[in-house]
Amino acid sequence: MLALRRVGLFVVLPLVLIAVAAFSWYRLSDTSRGYQDKLAGYCQGLIPEAESADFTDHEEKALRHDEHHVDDDGLRWESCDVGDLRLTIGDVGETLVNSGIRNGFFTLLLEGLDDNDETPMAIGGGWEGYTDLRNTGVVMGCTNRHASVVVSAVSDGSLMDARARQVARLVTATAARAAHRGGCDAKSGGPIPPLSQPAKEMSPETIGGTCAGIPVKTVVETGEVNWIKESAGSGNAPVEGCTLGRTVAFSSAAYHFQANYGPYAQALRTAPSGSGESTLFRTGADFGRSRDHAWATARCSGHGARALFSVSATEYADPTARFLTTSLRAFAEHAVQRHGCTGLRLPR
Repeated sequence: MLALRRVGLFVVLPLVLIAVAAFSWYRLSDTSRGYQDKLAGYCQGLIPEAESADFTDHEEKALRHDEHHVDDDGLRWESCDVGDLRLTIGDVGETLVNSGIRNGFFTLLLEGLDDNDETPMAIGGGWEGYTDLRNTGVVMGCTNRHASVVVSAVSDGSLMDARARQVARLVTATAARAAHRGGCDAKSGGPIPPLSQPAKEMSPETIGGTCAGIPVKTVVETGEVNWIKESAGSGNAPVEGCTLGRTVAFSSAAYHFQANYGPYAQALRTAPSGSGESTLFRTGADFGRSRDHAWATARCSGHGARALFSVSATEYADPTARFLTTSLRAFAEHAVQRHGCTGLRLPR
């Protein structure tokens, strides 16, 4: 046994020494210095080297797009590429509205959210963050001023779980650097755990996550719905969703439920005219209903902007006012309970 241990030591030790030597060579190489030098001034120096290397392989050419903006009312935001990711970094005041040059920031923040079939899930680790395997975002509320630091990343396509976890690590590390640099006193989370499995179409009888409480039986009986798609409920995801749908010849969504918190709610509730459905959620309306949509709001701890809860019927649904309001109430009440929100205002 002692002889085997000695043999093992002689095998492992050289490998460790080789790894250390390779790392030391890299740190001293021109490749390393060039990458570090560019990164120091890239995206205001907010991109961390270790986490970014997963997407750049330390290649300078992978850092190819860099925009810096300072708005008149103090909004500071960056947009830059890290490999095949587009990162958006903002320091967002609670009263900021989605207009003018700020519309560019909020557009990037919301980019891809409505075009992705994947249900958002919490990234865990004590971070206020989410991923839908294409879009990833984290919010850090400042305790010393009325603002939040928000970082989002958008990929070209849907990511595998392990890759999405790497994106979450990059986004959270970037957010922590941005908060520190911007004088935002905010609580950081810990290591990102393995992500939950992507949501799948399930029988309505299994309802119990972000779709919990919704009176699905009503639309099952009308033939509008025969599956649900939800993620595990969390009190730390700034974006949450639930989908009800039907499969006959093909799968189609009938109702989309969404909960947005902090800057994500701000972006939707203050959208300018001409930006589509989101203008329904304008600042002056804390709740409301139209033929195909209904929305509600609530006050949530750590955010000045009221959280937004909404339901939207697609062309494959035949919505009634009663179902829109009762289903929204159930969805919003469960979300409010998870997030510790108060003052829920609902349409009638």
